[in-house]
Amino acid sequence: MHRLSPSGKHPQKLVCLLMSVTLLMTLGGSFATAEQSHTSSPDLCEQVGQLAFDGNKANASITWQVDLGPRTPGSEGSAAFRENVTTDLKNAGWEVTTSNHISHGLNLTNVFARWNSTSNTTEQVVLSAHYDSRSHADRDLNESNRSLPVPGANDAASGVAVLLELANHIPQMNLGYDVVIFLNDAEDQGDNYTLGAEAWADNLSEAEIAATQAFILLDMIGDADLQLHNINPGNETLKSTVVELGTALGLVEGTTGCNGVAGLDIIRYDVAVGVLDDHVHPHRLGIPSIDLMDTRYGDAKSMTFGTYWHTMEDTPDKVSAESLSAVGRIVELGLRSNAFVNLDDVPIETQENNSLLSVNDEEKEDEAQESQGVSGLFVIAGMSLLTTIGLIIYVELKLKH
Repeated sequence: MHRLSPSGKHPQKLVCLLMSVTLLMTLGGSFATAEQSHTSSPDLCEQVGQLAFDGNKANASITWQVDLGPRTPGSEGSAAFRENVTTDLKNAGWEVTTSNHISHGLNLTNVFARWNSTSNTTEQVVLSAHYDSRSHADRDLNESNRSLPVPGANDAASGVAVLLELANHIPQMNLGYDVVIFLNDAEDQGDNYTLGAEAWADNLSEAEIAATQAFILLDMIGDADLQLHNINPGNETLKSTVVELGTALGLVEGTTGCNGVAGLDIIRYDVAVGVLDDHVHPHRLGIPSIDLMDTRYGDAKSMTFGTYWHTMEDTPDKVSAESLSAVGRIVELGLRSNAFVNLDDVPIETQENNSLLSVNDEEKEDEAQESQGVSGLFVIAGMSLLTTIGLIIYVELKLKH
């Protein structure tokens, strides 16, 4: 399987894809990776021994979700998913609610599970993943498959599986803040993306925005060949935090984990990739947000997120319990160590970057079509200013992805 080059750049020129809006986006600036410190935090190492996340249980959830059939908005599989998940979460003591919206002709249903801490606080951390699977395998090499619904093992069942397993352990963590698990719908349908997250963000009150300490998105994190990339846009403090957490867990090459073993090459935050995903909506509101994602699923393939992405090959055998465990432990360690609250460095984004977030804005779509002279898919350049070398490269904007 093709891997990233040691320099931290993809071997081929990266291509930017953007549907509905065009812009020139400056990504990055300097970003310190854990390779510079080589050591794990003693405080985090004390927490590592308490971790309870079970990657095998998360992996079993992926098979269960895929066996439900397509989880497209309004489908039987989608309804069965919500019914089962709601029952399980309520039985575990979570408060579960749903929110219905109609967007772009789709009836979508967002699911929220809240765990209230015993502390007298309004602070909350939101953990999110989309639960819908794509309605058609438009990237499949076999043309006869392109009208079929994607199984959706990695994209989207992997993120959901990790959150459902975390839900088994969060009640025992005695956290000093509330946790909301947000399973959003209609992220990956046709040429319309992130509809569920957009509907949620658009209806947040100022008080809810202020109370939300962090938004942690999990998307495509089950790939057996896992490498988590530096997704832009995103909060730089959260990114540094994830690298620190990963170092403690032995997931950063060139460092030593709390177990004294050399770190694996899993967290690759020297590779910056522009991705339009659910996290952009809370990011626009000033909520510290991050997208945990592996942007190559299968072999590298130009203008895609890998050879398995949006194909009938997105099946449970392509994911692994080890990858799910790696991501689940990152999030669990962040929760237990209070790493996702009281962030002291929330950079103010430029208006240009914020314009990326109006992905379904018809006015911007019209402007984009006029400026490009084409309809549908636009190819544009984004800039990533890499640390110390100032190299302008092309980045891949996920239009879903």
